[in-house]
Amino acid sequence: MIDLKAALREKFGFEGFQSGQEEVIEQILSGQDTLAILATGAGKSLTYQLPALLLSGTTVVVSPLIALMKDQLDMLRELGVTEVVALNSTLSEDQEAAAIARVRSKSLKIVFVTPEKLEDEIFLKLLQEIDVPLFVVDEAHCISQWGHDFRPAYLALGGVIARLGHPTVLALTATATPAVREDILHQLGIPGVKPIVRGFDRPNLIYQVRRAEKESDKLKILRQLFLNDELEGTGIIYTATIKNALEVQAYLGDELDIPAAVYHSKLQKHDRTSVHNLFMDEQIRAVVATNAFGLGIDKANIRFIVHYDLPGSVEAYTQEAGRSGRDGAPSHCILIYRMSDTRVQNYFLTGKYPDIEEVQKVFGTLEIFANQSGGVSMTDLRKILQLPLTKLKVILALLKKGGFIETPSRAKYALTEAAREKREMLLNLANYETKKSYDQSKLAMMLQYAETTSCRRRFILNYFGEGFDRSNCGACDNCRRVRTALRNGNGASAESAYRIADVVHHPKFGQGTVERAEKDLVTVLFPNVGYKTLLASAVSRQEAKIA
Repeated sequence: MIDLKAALREKFGFEGFQSGQEEVIEQILSGQDTLAILATGAGKSLTYQLPALLLSGTTVVVSPLIALMKDQLDMLRELGVTEVVALNSTLSEDQEAAAIARVRSKSLKIVFVTPEKLEDEIFLKLLQEIDVPLFVVDEAHCISQWGHDFRPAYLALGGVIARLGHPTVLALTATATPAVREDILHQLGIPGVKPIVRGFDRPNLIYQVRRAEKESDKLKILRQLFLNDELEGTGIIYTATIKNALEVQAYLGDELDIPAAVYHSKLQKHDRTSVHNLFMDEQIRAVVATNAFGLGIDKANIRFIVHYDLPGSVEAYTQEAGRSGRDGAPSHCILIYRMSDTRVQNYFLTGKYPDIEEVQKVFGTLEIFANQSGGVSMTDLRKILQLPLTKLKVILALLKKGGFIETPSRAKYALTEAAREKREMLLNLANYETKKSYDQSKLAMMLQYAETTSCRRRFILNYFGEGFDRSNCGACDNCRRVRTALRNGNGASAESAYRIADVVHHPKFGQGTVERAEKDLVTVLFPNVGYKTLLASAVSRQEAKIA
């Protein structure tokens, strides 16, 4: 039996494990497939780095972001671990050839890859030739079409795991509701795995919400927060759009004389690196950013996260807010919102989901070019169809999953033999309509978080399936208000008849799971329609019997 604490000290210099880490590592080393839902800052990377160094062979780590890979590589090299490489789009041909030669030599402990790299048949055959004891899927919510960050290339990972002879699988994420957990397990081909859920209760995070009536009021609220010294140290201000990010950054500099930089996906690479370094070195007070900023930011003393617009889901919100206060010191997570913020998020949703006509257009275009050797490139499909890239990727993933298309070469698409013979398309998009309404219900839950008058910490924990026994956390704005009211002799609370995870039935929506219960209201997650907040009297514990 390996002494894990001794191995931790020897390899990483740490004296003890964080919550959940040791349990995950023990399961992996005993060969059990594992889904670990560990909150942001709970040390997810250690749960695969330590086993990878202890196991013989090469561990494969699938990671969606190049910045994340770079951070992991740098950290491991600082510890003297050099038997690691990362394969991604930043490598030159020579660098990639050298990295692949190292994989082939079987001398590596960890190889980091993007999910898209695993669509490369030649590389996949190379992995089949070496010993892969552990297959890690980082940011595993990207595999889920229910997730807020769906990444089509993740859909093929179940097939990759099967072709590698099913090594031990570790799926890691900081954000996964019960429905997403089920989807991750199903897609990876590891059904029945009981998830390890840890670390969503972050007592040092102080949750607050400020409602703005007009868009201009948001800047006034921001001004007030800085001038009243409610925002100390350095932090991140998240906006839903690039336009808002630019406006907020200009306001901070011009009106408040607060040094801030802006970060978004359209910045040049050297500008992104520059902003990252300014933030890490604390040469600025804030980064004003879209959600492109944050993953892989290894900074423990972020003192505040402000959301200037309503995020699209509670998952997205908690992942971004959870980047603050990793050093355990008090940190402020403040949401500023307007009711009309939901319009922007709904616009993003409509850009994400394909309708049947769009799917048929893509299929029809591939049919026209059926005789073109090597298939049609993504670039050409975009030019011909004039579809947004995200939507086109989702459609191609959907067609590939259904067996209608194949990728004869990298980033090229062609109809399969079966699809050419059938000609008529048998695609069922009903599940996509379900996912669309599910995502819209998640936006409604985010709005419910903003509007709730009860404990915000309990709201978040309940959303992720964790209970919270205390009626008052003492740290969020609502609980502080209630304490003041109780001191003044006002306020009372009533217990709900339902608990988290109770299975209930509704005459219209069918069977669902209680995600939240408060006084006479319950929020239930129904598989076909998503989240619904209902009167407790509208659901029952038993399915109604037909007379």
